[in-house]
Parts: sequence; C-alpha cells; structure tokens
Amino acid sequence: MPLLRRRSAPPDPQAAIADFWAWWGREGAAAVDAAIEARDPVRESDRISRAVAAVHPGLDWELGPGTLSRHQMVVSAGGDHELRAVARQWLRAAPAPDEVWEYADLRQPAADLAGHVVSVGGRDLPFSEVVVTARRRGPRFDVTVFHPLFADVDDHARLQLTFLALDAALGEADVETWVGEILPAAHPPMDAFPLEHLRGLVVDLAAELSGDDGEPSWSMLQGEGPRGPVLVMARTVLAPVQAPDLDRHVAVSVPFADRTEAGFPAETSLQALRDLEDHLVDRLGSGGRLLAHATQAGVRTLHFYVDGTGPGEDVLRTAADGWRDGAVSVTAQPDPGWQAVAPFRG
Repeated sequence: MPLLRRRSAPPDPQAAIADFWAWWGREGAAAVDAAIEARDPVRESDRISRAVAAVHPGLDWELGPGTLSRHQMVVSAGGDHELRAVARQWLRAAPAPDEVWEYADLRQPAADLAGHVVSVGGRDLPFSEVVVTARRRGPRFDVTVFHPLFADVDDHARLQLTFLALDAALGEADVETWVGEILPAAHPPMDAFPLEHLRGLVVDLAAELSGDDGEPSWSMLQGEGPRGPVLVMARTVLAPVQAPDLDRHVAVSVPFADRTEAGFPAETSLQALRDLEDHLVDRLGSGGRLLAHATQAGVRTLHFYVDGTGPGEDVLRTAADGWRDGAVSVTAQPDPGWQAVAPFRG
C-alpha cells in the first residue's frame, strides 16, 4: 500500500517548487530511500508533507514502487482540477528518473494488481477479491465496485476503497478519462467480473475512440439554440486530466458571410474557416489544443485551451487578426475543469 498524506496555498508555486527539488536533490531523495529500505518510510513523512504543502497545501503525495526505478514519488491534485496545473509544474521541474527514483503527477496503475492489498480497520482488502460491473454510456463506462469487506464499513470508507481499487486497476488518468458514474455496492452485482479485466475494456474503448495519432477522435452534435440550429464538432473524449497544464479557455468567435439559411457556412466560407482553423492550430503549436467548435447564426466559435502561464492566448489573438468577414472576438478565462466545453461531452 503506498504511503499517502494530504494537507489543506501560495498563489505562485514556482519558488516553492524550486525549493522542493533543491531539498530533494540535497538530502531528501537519499533520506527517503534510506527510510524505505529500512522499512520505516513514516519517519520522513513530515518532511515530505512540509515540502509538498509549501508548493500547495491541497496536493496529495504518495510513495510506492516504481515501474523502471526502485521507487516512485507521486504528487497529484487528488482529483481537484484547480490543482492539476500545479502538480504538472512540479513534475516538469523534476530531475530525470534514475535507478532509485521516478516521478509522476498522477497515480499509476499497480504493476501487480493481484498482489495489491490495502488495510482498513485492521483488516486486509486484497484487490484480487474486488469485482466490478461496467456498462457503456457514450464514451465512458459506468462502473459498480464490490468487495466482501464493503458490508462491514461505512459509506465513506466504501467510497474511498472504491477509488483506490479503480486507481490501482487503471491509473488516475484512465479513471478520469474513461470512467463515468462510480458506485460502490454493498452486495455483489449479478453480472460482476474480476477487477483486473476492467483494464482490457478500457484499452479497447480508448482504441475505438482514438485516431491513428492516439488523440481522441471527433464527433458531430446538432441541436437548437436561442438563435436557431447549432452544429458542434468536438473531441469525443473531453477530460481535463488529458492535458492538465491547459487550464485557460480561449474562445475565438469568427463571423462568416457566405452562409446557408440555417446559419451554417456555405462553400466559400467553409473553406475559409477551415483555412483559418488550420492557421490558428499551426501557430499555437504545442502551446494548446483545439477541443471543439460550435457554429450558429453565421458565427463559428473555436474553443481552444492553452497553458495559462504561456503565450498561447496572445498567439491566438495575433493569428486571428485580419479575418476578411469582420472582426473576430477573442475572449479568455481560467477554466482548469474545461467547463466551457462540458456541454459537448458525451
């Protein structure tokens, strides 16, 4: 069972991140490794907690076995979208993995799920005894989780154990991306199967909904809005955990002249809009992503997400200048939970 602590922030974590890694390189890494090898990792927990809390007191941390290194340190947002960018900044500043240590900002799946055990109230919960059901709903699975111990613990403990089991099976990123509703069960579901088989279902779903480049594919949505018909093209899967550093929403609203009676672009404007979209995406490069665009009443709004600490917003403003069919409106706001595109999620 990984060692886990949480505290409850400084507005700018950069100095604290630099201090963390300076301490880690100077003495922390060696001291924590020695404590783990002595089977007494708790003796260093207060020092780690203070260093992590200085970055942001809402961050989680845990230690566990590495995949390529001997140990792994994870500092994560603990499901809080507001903190994902901070955890990613911490990871970006980390030293390169070595024989002893590797680092992550998301909980990783357990290498040996069958041998994974957590202790609750003096009793062991082997994940090999966890069973689940998974029902496909759009681009995600709704999952029910059961273990015989659930009958003897309260709702809070049951829910906590459920998330620990799913994180161990899939890793934090895949849970947030591919799992929808999560329900702990007090009684075994009729159609349950072993937890370890959930990985295969998620791998198949991800392959189905991803393109050749590994990125989520696009889907089309249609509806009616206050100004008439609406046409939306959006990434099939919109999960902030896919790019936690892209925490600022930039909406680029582009009017167009050549349009159909429904308010959608006719041939001339359609090609011009595609060219503009390609231009904006190319100029932005790795500084952001286009996640969706919505078209209604002669206006197409492109929904970009950029790193709020980088130049992405200014790049888009400059690149959109000079559009031939009128003034382009560019608005931006912090949105680490990707709420602006939430209506387009499956």
